[in-house]
Amino acid sequence: MQLTIPKAAKLYGKHRSTIHRHIESGRLSCGFRGDGTRIIEMSELIRCYGEPKHIPDEMQPPATPPQEGMQQAMLQALQAMHKELVALREEVAQLKHLPPPKSEDSTNQDLPTTVKKQDSDPHGLRSLARSLYQDKN
Repeated sequence: MQLTIPKAAKLYGKHRSTIHRHIESGRLSCGFRGDGTRIIEMSELIRCYGEPKHIPDEMQPPATPPQEGMQQAMLQALQAMHKELVALREEVAQLKHLPPPKSEDSTNQDLPTTVKKQDSDPHGLRSLARSLYQDKN
């Protein structure tokens, strides 16, 4: 944090001329802003004068950094998840009203016997092995 000379003097209860004198003597270092105003780093003030006894409220950093953007994004994500949850619950309720699917046993009974044999040998390996075995004999 950077402070102007009047703010630094107020913070430490010193007169501005004392701060100027310490800068001129080299005891305290400072920099310059673009408009030519002298600024002093807070770390430099602490090095020279120690910790201030009382920091005004406007100079104290907030206990938690503002995260309004992050909170807004989290709120939007939460709302989107809630909408998806509601839609999924509606879909489940609709699926509960559908008739149950037929079992595999009943579907196999309706098929011709040639299809049943193919199901037991889906890749045709058994029939290939039989034909090769019969060709050798």
